[in-house]
Amino acid sequence: MADTVIMQILQWAIPSGGIGAAIAWVANRKVKEAETAKSVHDTYKVMYEDVSALLVETQKKYEETTKITEKLVAENNLTRRAVNRLSRAIEAIQLCPHRAACPVSSELQLDETDGEVGKQSVGKRSAKGQRKRRDERDEGVVDGAGEGGHSIAGDSA
Repeated sequence: MADTVIMQILQWAIPSGGIGAAIAWVANRKVKEAETAKSVHDTYKVMYEDVSALLVETQKKYEETTKITEKLVAENNLTRRAVNRLSRAIEAIQLCPHRAACPVSSELQLDETDGEVGKQSVGKRSAKGQRKRRDERDEGVVDGAGEGGHSIAGDSA
């Protein structure tokens, strides 16, 4: 009798469709969790592909930039060597016994504004004009090494 009462209560409390609905709810819940997990997985997959493509592009740009930098470093080294050679040549002019008559030495003494004018009239200069500039320049020599210069360091008067 107690068994039948319990069965009657259960049949009244849980109609025949209620058990099916509970099973369908549990099944739907698992399906929704699987769909959500798949959606999250797909989202991460798309993000991974985007990041991967961006990294490949960045790597290519880095390699191109590295090549350009290496070329610029090589060019800079060549330029530095050329400037060092030019500097040594300019310093050697001071030791040259023919520097008073050297046209290169007089060209190096010109200002930028004089150089622009001088470049336009290089072929028109006369030896007399060059001599005048050299004489004017030699008057300003203070190390005592040039002709016509006055030594300040050695003077005691």
